[in-house]
Amino acid sequence: MVKYCFDTNKTRGTPAMMIPRIFRFTNYDTIDFKEYLSKNKVEIHLKRKMNNKFHCGYCRNEIKPDKGFYKVQVQHLPLFNNHTYLIFKKYKGFCSQCKRTRSEHINFISKETPHKTKDYSWWVGRLCEISPVSRVAEVLKESGSSTWRLDYSRMKRMLSKYKIPKAKRICVDEVYTRRKKEKGETRDDLFFTIICDLDTRRVIWVSYSRRKEALDEFFLIIGAKACERIKVVATDMHEGYGASVRQYCPGATQVWDRFHIMQQFDDAVNETRKQLHDEARKGSEEHRLTRGKFRFMFLKKSNRRSPVEREHIESVFNENKQFLRLELVKERMHSFFNARTEKEAYEIFDEIGGWVWQSDLVPLMRWHEFMAKKWKILKNYFTFRVTSGLAEGMNHVIKTLKRKGYGYRNMHYFKLKILQTCGYLNSRYITDPYML
Repeated sequence: MVKYCFDTNKTRGTPAMMIPRIFRFTNYDTIDFKEYLSKNKVEIHLKRKMNNKFHCGYCRNEIKPDKGFYKVQVQHLPLFNNHTYLIFKKYKGFCSQCKRTRSEHINFISKETPHKTKDYSWWVGRLCEISPVSRVAEVLKESGSSTWRLDYSRMKRMLSKYKIPKAKRICVDEVYTRRKKEKGETRDDLFFTIICDLDTRRVIWVSYSRRKEALDEFFLIIGAKACERIKVVATDMHEGYGASVRQYCPGATQVWDRFHIMQQFDDAVNETRKQLHDEARKGSEEHRLTRGKFRFMFLKKSNRRSPVEREHIESVFNENKQFLRLELVKERMHSFFNARTEKEAYEIFDEIGGWVWQSDLVPLMRWHEFMAKKWKILKNYFTFRVTSGLAEGMNHVIKTLKRKGYGYRNMHYFKLKILQTCGYLNSRYITDPYML
């Protein structure tokens, strides 16, 4: 053990006076410094300034320190790769408001745990923002459970002061979170609903499940005035989201994501391919080239097919003209979202419908009939030109986050981690690191 004693009367700027200035705490003086080389441990001994007022650690009411004291050891930021601890006396007194004996309030002790300082808690939380908890615990030589509790408690306190940013354009999507179903749960409960601001490109809220109630929760939290500010909502084709937008944001325009529309169209094309394949004569070239590895070439654009694929598909066209009609519909649909105006888009859509109904392609007929009924929503894309691609990109980040943590048992903690990684619940956007 190496022990250093500090004389406060020494000249300012001497090496002996540097450490006390580094470890300055409100209402306390640094009186001693001890270093245990074998344990990689440093102790900073503090002394209370008795001329200051004492306050209750529970209600902050002023108390008299007439009930004795006890020594406490609080962990502080590491010093030269050594565990650093603050040693001081904590006084007790009778609180007239609580009607019982309370310990004094220490302003530099963390709100997450009485065994760490605010600086240490903030530093651990900052590390957990950029690295998994297990890695942070390994570096700090702490237990994984205590590091996790500190990080979780810190984020919960930050969430209690979190205000959802005001947005004019948002996009909504869901992300798959877990496999296990609890009693009474459905598949919809295994998802999170992610709400992103299209202008700031950040996640502003996360709700449980992918039901209508998940988006309702967001609108109820932000209030009616904030809902009036929202002008555009980009979603997939989930009816629950549309119903929620119509109920709480009647002045907002819902825009369907173009990629989800094309996904549904591709499903209809594939169903049509299956239907024509089943109708083909077994053993024929048409039957052989419309299944297995060849089935994907019908979904590709013509200019993206390889020479071998072009040769195969031309053979199919020669045997069955229905496949040729399917190809014409598909190619025309790929030019649909390139339309410059709503009028031009409707002409393309009407042209596609004429080919579909003349060809008697049942899956595509069902698809076109559904889209015709929803034309009021479908046409909004050509006015606002927004998609939910941002939320889809955030889903990739969230899935990466889940893999890094090897999954999450606590869904509330997972929700906070999403807001921390993809949103504003982190130190980059919080001016006060201690959230006082």
